[in-house]
Amino acid sequence: MRQIFSIPLAKNKYLIYAPLKGIAFLGNPALVNAIVEACQNPAAPRETIDKFKLLDQFHFFQPEPVPADDYQDRGVQYDAVVLFLTNQCNLRCSYCYAFSGEYPPKTMSWEIAKAAIDFVMRGVVKHRLPDMTLGFHGGGEPTLNWKVLTQAVDYARARAEENHIRLHVSGAFNGYWSKKVLDYIIRNFTDLSLSFDGLPAVQNAQRSAIGKTDSFTRVAATLQALDEARSSYGIRMTVTNDAVSRMAESIAYICDHFHPRKIQVEPAFEEGRARENHSAIQNLKIFVDQFISGYKIAGQRQIELFYSGARLEVLNTRFCLAACRAFVVTPEGDVTTCFETYGREHPLSQQFFVGTYQGKGDFLIDEEKLRRHFDRTIQRISYCEQCFCKWHCAGDCAIKTVAGKNGEGFRPSARCLANQELSKFLILEKIQASGGLLWINQNKVEI
Repeated sequence: MRQIFSIPLAKNKYLIYAPLKGIAFLGNPALVNAIVEACQNPAAPRETIDKFKLLDQFHFFQPEPVPADDYQDRGVQYDAVVLFLTNQCNLRCSYCYAFSGEYPPKTMSWEIAKAAIDFVMRGVVKHRLPDMTLGFHGGGEPTLNWKVLTQAVDYARARAEENHIRLHVSGAFNGYWSKKVLDYIIRNFTDLSLSFDGLPAVQNAQRSAIGKTDSFTRVAATLQALDEARSSYGIRMTVTNDAVSRMAESIAYICDHFHPRKIQVEPAFEEGRARENHSAIQNLKIFVDQFISGYKIAGQRQIELFYSGARLEVLNTRFCLAACRAFVVTPEGDVTTCFETYGREHPLSQQFFVGTYQGKGDFLIDEEKLRRHFDRTIQRISYCEQCFCKWHCAGDCAIKTVAGKNGEGFRPSARCLANQELSKFLILEKIQASGGLLWINQNKVEI
């Protein structure tokens, strides 16, 4: 499998990158040709090129093992249960992938929630794992199924204490909360992701509350309360076509007014309301340019800004671990390998659903179907073979690579441009921070 890449930059200038080695540097066409020759003829003398002497110190031309994939040996091993508690929401976001609040109301029963927690807990105990995560996500605002949410937290905590397991409680929320909800979450959650789109005008236009345009005031109060309580939280900012030109400005606003641990920025794509409202970004180059500006702004404030398709800090064989570690359950009790397949109404639900609740505490899992999702690793994605960032984006989000309305096969993601351009930018930033000539990643992490 190809391990060294040359990426054209300006005229007669190339970025040379060996992701598995964690080595990157700049070169001219002559150096690129010499490296190609050295790779094709490893025994040929190389003493005439000074840079090769340095590269040889780091065994640059020796093949590197691909990132380890422990899951291939141990198979699916759940240590997280993620509950989609409801399809209802108190906001009406212009780009919502799930049409939250438009379908007939569906809320997860306590029976299904308890069965899911027990299912994962049994595996955690059986495999003697030290930690377990209880998460809340889905096509609605989880706090609107408040009784089951609090029951799930209390029950999971009791089961974890009983089995001497460390419990992490996390969730993805909209932050449009009452004081009662806010106080509870501050006391009981260890990790939070709040959806918030930045500037007041952008937040209100894209994430309006039911019956009113202003969601900003209440969500901003939530973020201020989290800061005062020193809670660990991140912000998830979705960027639409209308707001992409103000993306860096929104990032600056968040950094100046709040203290998130990190900000995740993602472009809106054509799904759900984004398709109806034409909210999807039409020109990803603008997104890339705005991210670069925002990255520098966030860096000055010492806040991490990231995008899921450009992750230099890790070497991945899988983009998502939902088919390996996370037992994700919809309100109706279906088990899915994708966080975006919110319910049976989703057009690709049957492709990503791999099980369902059978009653009496039991889930029936289609092991063959689960295995097909489990086997989606970068080594098996042929169209990624020649891409320099394949070990970072790992083929990207599966649902964004589905080809055809009925999910027939896969194709390169529409996000590939952003993945490549932002990975390239981050590599060049690393080189610049290392003196401008050579970057050696001493902190590679495999997941």
